[in-house]
Amino acid sequence: MNPTFIGEHLLPGKLGHFSAILAFVAALLSAFSYWQAVRAEKFPEQNRLRSWLRLGRSSFIIHSLSVLSVFIALYVIISGHLFEYHYAWEHSSRSLPSKYLLSCFWEGQQGSFLLWTFWHCVLSMFVMWKGRSLESRTMVVISLVQAALVSFVLGFYFGPDIQIGKTPFMLLRDAMAGAPIFSQPNYLDFVKDGNGLNPLLQNYWMVIHPPILFLGFAATLFPFAYLIAALWKGEYQSFLKPLIGWSLFAGGVLGLGIMMGGAWAYESLNFGGYWAWDPVENASLVPWLTLVAGLHTALVYRSTGRSFGATVLLIGISHVLIWYSTFLTRTGILGDSSVHAFTGEGASIKWHLLIVLLAVGLTLLVAYLIRKRRLPRAAGEEQLLSREFWMFVGAFVLLLSAGQIIVSTSIPVWAPLAKWISGKDIAPPTEPLQHYNTVQIWIAIVLGLLSSAVLFLKYKTTSKATALKRWGITGLLALALALGLGYWQHIPFRTDTLSYILLLFAASWTVMGSLYYAFTIGGRSIRKMGPSMAHLGFGVLLLGILFSSFNKEVISLNTLGVNLDFGKNAAENARESRENVLLYKDVPVAMGDYFATYKGDSTDPKDPRTFYRVDYQRINDQTREVKERFTLYPDAFVNPKGQEGIIANPDSKHYWDRDVFTYVSSVSAPAKEGDTAGLRRMEMKPNDTLFMSKAYLVFRNFDGQVDASRYAAQPGDVALRAQVDVYNLNGKADSLQPIFYVRERFAQSVPDTAQTIGVSMALTQVNPETGAGSFEIREEDPTRKFVVLKAILFPGINLVWIGTIVMVLGFLLSLWNRQQRKSAVVVA
Repeated sequence: MNPTFIGEHLLPGKLGHFSAILAFVAALLSAFSYWQAVRAEKFPEQNRLRSWLRLGRSSFIIHSLSVLSVFIALYVIISGHLFEYHYAWEHSSRSLPSKYLLSCFWEGQQGSFLLWTFWHCVLSMFVMWKGRSLESRTMVVISLVQAALVSFVLGFYFGPDIQIGKTPFMLLRDAMAGAPIFSQPNYLDFVKDGNGLNPLLQNYWMVIHPPILFLGFAATLFPFAYLIAALWKGEYQSFLKPLIGWSLFAGGVLGLGIMMGGAWAYESLNFGGYWAWDPVENASLVPWLTLVAGLHTALVYRSTGRSFGATVLLIGISHVLIWYSTFLTRTGILGDSSVHAFTGEGASIKWHLLIVLLAVGLTLLVAYLIRKRRLPRAAGEEQLLSREFWMFVGAFVLLLSAGQIIVSTSIPVWAPLAKWISGKDIAPPTEPLQHYNTVQIWIAIVLGLLSSAVLFLKYKTTSKATALKRWGITGLLALALALGLGYWQHIPFRTDTLSYILLLFAASWTVMGSLYYAFTIGGRSIRKMGPSMAHLGFGVLLLGILFSSFNKEVISLNTLGVNLDFGKNAAENARESRENVLLYKDVPVAMGDYFATYKGDSTDPKDPRTFYRVDYQRINDQTREVKERFTLYPDAFVNPKGQEGIIANPDSKHYWDRDVFTYVSSVSAPAKEGDTAGLRRMEMKPNDTLFMSKAYLVFRNFDGQVDASRYAAQPGDVALRAQVDVYNLNGKADSLQPIFYVRERFAQSVPDTAQTIGVSMALTQVNPETGAGSFEIREEDPTRKFVVLKAILFPGINLVWIGTIVMVLGFLLSLWNRQQRKSAVVVA
């Protein structure tokens, strides 16, 4: 007989689970109703068509409200710290700041699926509002995808082996069935707190980055759905305006979400930068590349009637790749090759995700093959000096870029098959930066050149003299810009730097070509500057990537001859040992143009991180005067959620033209309980003096004014505070106020610490007859307190962020411009 459990709040979970089931059923009903509306188009009875459309819309609205209800129910559980639910216990805690409560949603699988589903609901309202003749077919696709997404949070079981989704409303006692604690009806009295949010996610970027990224993921469904609707209907003109509009929106938002992830990695991870070719990063980048390629071929089709087949495949494959990236990052198939993939629950949804992935991919493939022979085609070949020819070339280069990235990222997927065929083991690249950069730099060069050149070509044909003139003018301007930038960034002209020189010129040409086009040919209308602005942002982004990569300089060089052990293989350990400096407390060490001094650490009881204060000084070589001072606080935390070692969060000093990026690689072990190193026991009377290595202490007297923030008094306590002044060569530097109190006949003490001199003091006994006190004084040994620090100089890093913003604005400006004018399709 099951006991009646005390204190459980079951209503939010029941309402949430019911809403998830209702959302699933309503999505299927909406898909069925819209499909019936498609069938009704063949008959003249308009009432039947309207009836099915009304039912389809009503069902989808019910679906959307149900998804919102699931979202609200889960938020109530998390924010209310209802730890009887496994999801709340697993991903949150009472000490978690309220601003990070939403981050608990997307730390787990189910919450991120809900976020993705929610954005589909919001965006689908625009389809029902503006879908017109393609609404019914488009909404069939959208509703079926919604049903598939909601199925991941259903939590239905068919026998012991078949599971459909996993509900976020599972009770802790069900998730840990069999644990002895749950045999007690009052088990919640023993569940005092949750497991907590991964400290890596306790960053403001992780509050805003996932919603934007998932909005981008969600937006890729809509050009896909319009494409399937067009193939289904066999009509290839009315779908084009919404397809291009949704592609612009998805490209801008997804690109912004990806680079927000780069900003998070730069500020919160010790990648040593904003991009490390991590598999999760790659999985989100590849759909963006194919989507941008498909957007350009769609523009070609809009103006010339060409490249429709390429548009179908590129736009369609973009959404398929979203599902494939989900498969890669959520099933655990990447193993340890990614630092921030989902791994804990992958096995339970692997086949579920694979079935959805195959369904989406086969839908695209079957629809394309059925209509392949009747797809629109333009007669003849493109002219060499035509915009559509080189836009198609650019789209193909983007596809090559995506191909190299996704094939390499997917090595854990196809390596077992390759081993079965060839008998050879294939592992992911051990040096991913070199592996990807070697190929992608040449792709970036070609794209940079094309991004400028194509702006000065017209569709169908272009005057050779006109094209050469505009290329010549912008090419000379780009050459001048490249020479100036190369001189500024000290990029030498050598054989081994050829690729960097070419990328510098290509990016400079993109910048100058975009500006020239915007203010001459583009007519100086801001509304029409979208394409040139997007290309300008891409060029600035390329310059930022070049400068921050080529001239990236490690300034924390180990000149002490100390061999540091990072637990890696011999080669990696030797490199890391050269590039990390050992900082003893209060001992300045030269790092590039700076002197860095580790001054100590600080903690917050509500925060698992320890912040390490490092003071920097830049000194004038001639006068030896200090030119600049600043302080950085890189932090680290130990053993979060069972992991071993430390995880470091960087801190950076931002200049307009560079960043000084620092993170902690290793720290001294904290003093263990019972460690008596540096401990002195003294009896002191009022006005007695005790000399330390850096200062001296003067015990003044006792008083009863105990600080309530350091000591929680209870009835019957007797408490005293000692007043101790701290002096150095410059006078009074600090004070110590250790507390002694007696509670229920037991003497206890609350020590105090003077961070300025590294001295802690505890009052352990009071002699009322003599007025003396017994003290334990501990002084830090500077050789026992240290950090190992890595510092990197990133020149031109701000160009990465500026370029991203400008490029995204270009996407959105193009979208706004297209919404303001009527669509015009040129039919070949």
